Amino acid sequence: MFEYLESIDRQLLLLINGWNSPFFDEFMWIVSGKLTWLPLYAVLLWLVIRKTGRNWWIALIGIGLTVALADSISVHCFKNVVMRYRPTHNLELEGVLHIVKGYRGGWYGFVSSHAANTFGVAIFICLILKHKAAWIGLMAWAALVCYSRMYIGAHYPADIVCGGLLGAAFGCFIYWLCGKLIPRIDVIRNKRKSDGTD
Repeated sequence: MFEYLESIDRQLLLLINGWNSPFFDEFMWIVSGKLTWLPLYAVLLWLVIRKTGRNWWIALIGIGLTVALADSISVHCFKNVVMRYRPTHNLELEGVLHIVKGYRGGWYGFVSSHAANTFGVAIFICLILKHKAAWIGLMAWAALVCYSRMYIGAHYPADIVCGGLLGAAFGCFIYWLCGKLIPRIDVIRNKRKSDGTD
């Protein structure tokens, strides 16, 4: 059963990776880059700060915690434990896999940190903004980043799906945690106001 699933995983990867062209090599390379999305991050931070008002700093800590947890757990509890070779390091795919710009990445790819981080942040921010356009836009962004990781041969689809689910779980959990924290902070603020110490 496991071998059958792995076979499907490999076939899907080769299908995605096989639809390549010089234009899409360049495009997906840019999409996969971390610095590419700095302007988007700036806009998202502005929207989050605007939405959360005086509790903006809790939301920013929440984003930071989501990324930190998704990234560290994906590496230390999955990549370094499961030790599944990335497609680019799988000798059975040598000469079959289309490698973009010679990029091979680290040795292990399960689960994808890109998928965990992008879906973690996307879910967390969507839950804050509570807007249909935000859900559509951020899910499309996360999916595009994840697709680019398969296109360039850095991850199997299973790496992406499991990484995305891990990140989404952390996004939901940190959002819930922030929701529990904000009322307590508001109570402390109100108490200080009533005591005249604020």
